[in-house]
Amino acid sequence: MNNYDNFKAIDFVNHQAFRAWVFNKEFDANNDLLLWLSTSKNNHHEVEKARIYLLNIHNIQPDISEEYIEDKIQDFWKKAEEKNLNIEDSEPTKKYRVVDWLVAAASVCLIIGLIWVWLPNRERSVNSLIAELFINNESSDQVEKANKGTTSMKVLLPDGSEVTLEPNSSVSYPEKFDKELREVSLVGEAFFDVVRNPDQPFIVHFNELVVKVLGTSFTIRAPKGDNKMQVLVKTGKVSVFENNEWQKLKDNINPAVHGVIITANQKVEYLKETAKFEKKLVDSPAIINPVLSENDFTFEETPLIDVFEKLEKAYGIKIVVDENQVANCTLTATLSDEPLIEKLNLISKIIHGNYEMIDGQIVMNVKSCKK
Repeated sequence: MNNYDNFKAIDFVNHQAFRAWVFNKEFDANNDLLLWLSTSKNNHHEVEKARIYLLNIHNIQPDISEEYIEDKIQDFWKKAEEKNLNIEDSEPTKKYRVVDWLVAAASVCLIIGLIWVWLPNRERSVNSLIAELFINNESSDQVEKANKGTTSMKVLLPDGSEVTLEPNSSVSYPEKFDKELREVSLVGEAFFDVVRNPDQPFIVHFNELVVKVLGTSFTIRAPKGDNKMQVLVKTGKVSVFENNEWQKLKDNINPAVHGVIITANQKVEYLKETAKFEKKLVDSPAIINPVLSENDFTFEETPLIDVFEKLEKAYGIKIVVDENQVANCTLTATLSDEPLIEKLNLISKIIHGNYEMIDGQIVMNVKSCKK
């Protein structure tokens, strides 16, 4: 069972069974979250924050002025702080503080609701609003950058990592990352160039997925309202999870977590309607080995197995080949300045073979090239 005592409001909001419980939909009566809700009295304040929020955004996805929303939210938090609305106070005042918090949460939802009523024809990403209100339970310390222009925009994060935001996209992050995790939230599309820090993994929340990295560069494509999401790796390695699977890993509850690992020149696609990952090669793989260049692909009676090994090292992509098929095969060709796919097409033509792209790898089939 998940350790729901440590859940934040954002975790409950992203939990499918919790949303079903809030909206009285059909659900599995044996679900561990629902069992916890019916038996535990812990973490009540986070449950209530998430519940009130979901009820107030049900069937509504506003996109009004970022500045206007931000002003209203900041006004609320300023007033809340002036009234010392702090649920972490000592035990004797805990009951009073929880009530104060619920009033405060209801107030901020009322503010947002009124804004949406005043501007009914404007849209705003629910994910973005969730990030503002709930991530790390430190809304007043959250920063959101939105790209409302027509060209990409650079955003520098507190750890030195850089985000290149595409138009109509936004990223939310704390003013200062905590010691264990660097967590950000994305809506739309962005390229991340992450500073490596093995002691402080970098986490990106987007839609219903989570990306975990130590230090690498990758692109996330999650257009608002789109059924398909993509993660494309340029360098390094990333792990992609559904949010509920990430929670298992985060809490060390179940080591058998179902995610997918992708490396340089690979991508993973996720379709909401099927809830399945599909690993592929990116459309245009690039050379990632700084020692090699396009000029290194001129071959003269070179053993074919050596050709494939050089391609593997250059592009970081596994090439699966039966060594017995190519034991006596050589290649004489100039493949410089050709994209990887064209290189493979030319090699296949010369050796009378073919190849397939399976699960982010290249599988070669050499029919016959023995002398």
